[in-house]
Amino acid sequence: MEVCGIGPALPDWKWITMKNKIDEIIDRVQKPGRYIGCETNSVRKKHGSGKISMVLAYPDMYEIGMSYLGLKILYHLLNEKEDVVCERVFAPWADMEKELADNEVKLFSLENRKSLDEFDVIGFSLCYELTYTNVLNMLHLGGVTLLADERREDEPIVIAGGACSYNPEPMSSFFDAFVIGDGEEVIVTLLDVCKKSKETGCTRKETLKKLSKIKGVYVPSLYRAVYEKDKFHCLEPVEKDVPNEVQRVAVKDMEKAYYPVKQIVPLVKIVHDRIAVEIMRGCPNKCRFCQASSINRPVRVRSAGKIRTICRETYKNTGYENIALLSLSSINYPYLGKLVKGLSEDFKKERVGISIPSLRVDEAFYKLPEMISAIKKSGLTFAVESADEETRAVLDKNIDNNVLCRSAQEAFKHGWRRLKLYFMVGFPDLKKDETRGIMDLAFQLSGLKKGFSGGAAEIKVNVNAFVPKPHTPLQWVGMRDKEHLIEIRRGLMSRSTKKVKTEFSNIEQSLLEGGLARGDRRIAGVILEAWENGAKMDSWNDYFDINIWRKAFKRNGMDLDECAGRSFDTEDVLPWDHVQTDVKKEWLKREFLETGFNV
Repeated sequence: MEVCGIGPALPDWKWITMKNKIDEIIDRVQKPGRYIGCETNSVRKKHGSGKISMVLAYPDMYEIGMSYLGLKILYHLLNEKEDVVCERVFAPWADMEKELADNEVKLFSLENRKSLDEFDVIGFSLCYELTYTNVLNMLHLGGVTLLADERREDEPIVIAGGACSYNPEPMSSFFDAFVIGDGEEVIVTLLDVCKKSKETGCTRKETLKKLSKIKGVYVPSLYRAVYEKDKFHCLEPVEKDVPNEVQRVAVKDMEKAYYPVKQIVPLVKIVHDRIAVEIMRGCPNKCRFCQASSINRPVRVRSAGKIRTICRETYKNTGYENIALLSLSSINYPYLGKLVKGLSEDFKKERVGISIPSLRVDEAFYKLPEMISAIKKSGLTFAVESADEETRAVLDKNIDNNVLCRSAQEAFKHGWRRLKLYFMVGFPDLKKDETRGIMDLAFQLSGLKKGFSGGAAEIKVNVNAFVPKPHTPLQWVGMRDKEHLIEIRRGLMSRSTKKVKTEFSNIEQSLLEGGLARGDRRIAGVILEAWENGAKMDSWNDYFDINIWRKAFKRNGMDLDECAGRSFDTEDVLPWDHVQTDVKKEWLKREFLETGFNV
């Protein structure tokens, strides 16, 4: 094994030939650092007999993928195994894609510049529905057959993990297997099975059957979807010894969970250029709209001492100037004050900043002076979700406006100049004026700074349309229609000022996200059709074309708005019911009925 940045590898003649051709291509693209590889702490290993090779594929550009902690964990974990070669690939930007096509070069990995079809296993991170067409595009560019049931025996096993895998059905036609849950718990076992199958000459079907025996692994080809009168009825196994359900796998002890302290330092600035440390997995809050909370239970905590050790070691190996303390609700981490105080002492000389990306509004915030004074003053983010306290109560997002105002005052008192607030709009059955409530609250918080210095605070109001997700109490309800969301956006923008600025997510993208998120296997045809007609990089406004998607839905006998706005009956079998988490459907149903929302 060789760590790039320390010395060159000893490539064979084939690698040299391809390297020279790729070097010429990279010289012509806008950001070569996305494709060069060989960053400090990246790992390049020789491929060969007795080894299993895997490429971790992130279906978005390098700057996004390299900010994802899950990819870093799997990359370094696997490369510590002597018999595993693990590399990376990201979705190419338009200039690189054109160069690949013009020069008849397949999409290649960063480490050894091997095309995707040369690997034994390809593992995609599915974190966002609007990256689905990027998956197809990357497989195509890498020389891999798109449809799983058409792949040859010598092609890679294509797997996926991530939040979107909790409803794998829309992408089930393109993947051989899905990992449901925490990938680091199952990935080594999965590769061991693939390696043994390779050595013993197992067929593709035999290998997939073996993978289905691993807890947390779902193999779509071993199930068939049953429909009654054009309505999804159930998913049933095609063979007797295939389980009816797939149970999520989870890390049990965060204190012992793997964390890479020798992380890759990118050659270009990425979205989150920092030491990212997960202080807690899971969330003690049970917000009824939140999928992340539902699929990551129970709460598992790292000790403050362990986190400090991780940060010190990672800093030695990377030199990052900022530490981000990550979790779904960091304010609820039981040792937060102690941790921030300890990290401030550890890095006092180095002037390393501490950040908490998003905070739940809680009295703990202004009762922890060590935290308030230690964190960088560039900005502070509160996830408020709704300006109306009654609506928040229905959503089980219990925030007191007085506590929010007190938190803002304490922040301004300690030097903060600006705040960011996250809101969601378009909840079902909501009759209140969401626009007025959001902007009134934003202006109120802005004015609180006047009591300290420098006039009103800058408030950035970030608003997203509510998108119902599987495995949440609101999984049965549909989205509000486009006209309703446009009306809310218009009202918010009309009151936006220099001090209180409003950003509203792209409504068409939100509707597409909703149409894909709760779909069944028939959505695969829509995704394929959209990609064939040019859809890719759909999360980027410069690329996104809703007309391609609307036509794709129509050609497959569906309507995007109807799919996004569809409600399910609480007695319906849902397309993702075969995926089991630690939260049972009956509990979700009781929580939903308590909201009083209609379906």
